[in-house]
Amino acid sequence: MEELERLEIKVSYLENLVDELNKAVIEQDKTIMVMQKQIESLEKKVEDLIEVSGEARPNRRPPHY
Repeated sequence: MEELERLEIKVSYLENLVDELNKAVIEQDKTIMVMQKQIESLEKKVEDLIEVSGEARPNRRPPHY
């Protein structure tokens, strides 16, 4: 009987741990989705800037030269 009680307690702790980990994964997923939207927005802005300038300038010198 004592063994069964010990196992039930262990399972209870594991269930709580799984719930906490699940909440953490859900929060991380939300953060990743927000970051993906930000990246898409930045990519669009870069594309728009390239269109406005007429060309991509990868070899342009930084202003401190």
